Amino acid sequence: METRWATVDGVTLELPADSTVSELRDALYKPDDAALIAVTGDLVSVVHDEDQPLSELVAGCADTYYFRRPDEPERNEVLAAPELENAMEGPRDGSRTAETTFQRPGIDH
Repeated sequence: METRWATVDGVTLELPADSTVSELRDALYKPDDAALIAVTGDLVSVVHDEDQPLSELVAGCADTYYFRRPDEPERNEVLAAPELENAMEGPRDGSRTAETTFQRPGIDH
């Protein structure tokens, strides 16, 4: 199994490339209601499909991940982004998507 290095909640870890949100949450003892937020260059992704391998998602390219619980205090500008609350709720049109991605705050294009 291929592995890679990433930072999860401020700690650099070696992660299996095909791990899922559920597997990461269990391995890192995170609460069941914590959403995985992935930062990939200038994008932020919130993963909704917890059983799909991250390697199949934009989130799989991330070098930084955060687990965030509802109503948790903001720890940085990514977790304070106004778009994050909507992204954590998932698509409002009823479609099923594995992740919601938006532009990282503080990045000018």
